[in-house]
Amino acid sequence: MIETIVFTAIGVILGGLITWIVAWIYYKKAGDQLVVESNKLKLTSDLVLYKLQYPETPTQLKRNESGEVIGLIVEMSARV
Repeated sequence: MIETIVFTAIGVILGGLITWIVAWIYYKKAGDQLVVESNKLKLTSDLVLYKLQYPETPTQLKRNESGEVIGLIVEMSARV
């Protein structure tokens, strides 16, 4: 009888520990991905707001090697 209780307790503790470790790894990875995505959304919002504020300014999107937008190139000219 006592043997069954001990093995059950050990099984519950080990199962809980394994579940906690797997859940922590999953949520850590998801949180890291969320930070990356939120930074991309902030950049996109800033670019949209810039174009809304200065609609007549000639601009081009700046992209990285994989084709993702990483900035805005503003074409400027000056006269002296």
